[in-house]
Amino acid sequence: MKMNVPFYTQCWDLDAWRDLGYRSYEEAEYWQRSSCGMLCAKMVMNGLREGAVQHSVKELIDIGVAKGMYADAIGWSHDGLVDLIESFSFVARRGRYSVDALRDGLASGALPIVSIKWAFKNAKTLKERILFWKKYGGHLAVLVGYEEEDSHVTGFYVHHTSKILEQNWEARFVPIKKFLKGYTGRGILVKNSL
Repeated sequence: MKMNVPFYTQCWDLDAWRDLGYRSYEEAEYWQRSSCGMLCAKMVMNGLREGAVQHSVKELIDIGVAKGMYADAIGWSHDGLVDLIESFSFVARRGRYSVDALRDGLASGALPIVSIKWAFKNAKTLKERILFWKKYGGHLAVLVGYEEEDSHVTGFYVHHTSKILEQNWEARFVPIKKFLKGYTGRGILVKNSL
């Protein structure tokens, strides 16, 4: 099962920073590496309702920053993203989601934004080694589908955005074992309210 969802990349032409709406090259570069939350929000909203969001990524970032949804130390607040998504007349719920809950959400027509380690890498941070019972992400991705065998999920199709060209994955299949190594268990489930 795979849904048709637009993909937006973090690869920008930084030399065109003025055209992108930024005050400087450095500002554009900062938001290029910190835009995954807004790109994921735009992907799910336009995936659930074509053309729902006409705002540029820069405009969405400005809205989010003005409303306190972003902090340099932690990135995009899940609560903030929920508020932003709901302001466009969608239903969004953040929480802890099992693999089965993610599959069931997709099967019902919802799109999950998931908290992950970048590119589903498995390296543990110092914070995770000290607080061994916690799993930290630092990046967000969108699940656009899944495969299953005998009612067990074998993997998810993932929109993974990155500023590194090769790490931009449009509906890339990620086997469940790799997915679980990088998935924090947290996410936002987004549904159309219409």
